[in-house]
Amino acid sequence: MNISKFEELLQEISASTTSGVISERLPPSEIWKKSEPDVTALRSLAEQVKKSMLVLKPEKAASIEKRSATLTHSLNRFKELLFRKGEQAPNPKLALDELRKAMTEGASLLDLAKEIKGSPSEGIAAILKLKEVYDSKEYLSAIPVPEVTYVRFASLKTEIEGLKRSVANLERSLSELRTNLDGVVDELTKFRALPAEKAKDEPEKAEETSNEDTNAEPSLMTKE
Repeated sequence: MNISKFEELLQEISASTTSGVISERLPPSEIWKKSEPDVTALRSLAEQVKKSMLVLKPEKAASIEKRSATLTHSLNRFKELLFRKGEQAPNPKLALDELRKAMTEGASLLDLAKEIKGSPSEGIAAILKLKEVYDSKEYLSAIPVPEVTYVRFASLKTEIEGLKRSVANLERSLSELRTNLDGVVDELTKFRALPAEKAKDEPEKAEETSNEDTNAEPSLMTKE
C-alpha cells in the first residue's frame, strides 16, 4: 500500500495552494499546467490505496468506496471548473476551493488507510503472516545451527516424511475399501424379494409332492 507516497503528495499539493505557487490570480491554463502532474499522480495513488484497503478489509468496502469517490469527484470538479465553456466561464477561485476540498477528502482517506493497514481482517492478517514466513524461508535456511540441533531437525524431517508416506498408503487402502464396498452394494441391489403368495404356495407344493410319493403304488421290485 503506497500510503507514504500518497501522504507526501497530499502535503505537496496543499503546500502549493497555501504558498501561492498555485493561485487564483493565474490563468486557468497556467493553474492546470502547474497542478496537472500532481493531481494525476494523486488520482492514481488514491486508486491503488483503495484497492489495497479493499483487500485488507473487505467489510469496510462501503466506507472505502465512499471516501475514494468523494476525493475523485473533487479532483474532477477542479479540472471542470478550470475549463468551463460556453456561457459558464472558468472560475479559478471555485476550482481551487475544490482542490482544497480534495486535500481534505484525501486526508480522510489517508486516515482510513492507516487504520486498515494497522488492523486488517483476521483472515487477511493470517495470510500476510504466512507470506512473511514463506518470504523469509530462504533466509532462515541459511542460518547456521549447532550440529546436535541440525541432527534433530534431520531426524524430525525423516519421521515426518515417513508419516506422510504412511498416510498416503492409508488413504490408498481406504480408497480401495470404498471401491470394494461399492461393488458389494451394487451386487446386493440385484436381489429382489420373493412375492408373499408365491413363497406361501411353495411349502404347500412341497407337501403335496411328499404325499404323492407316500401314496404311490408299490414297485414291481417290491418283495411280497
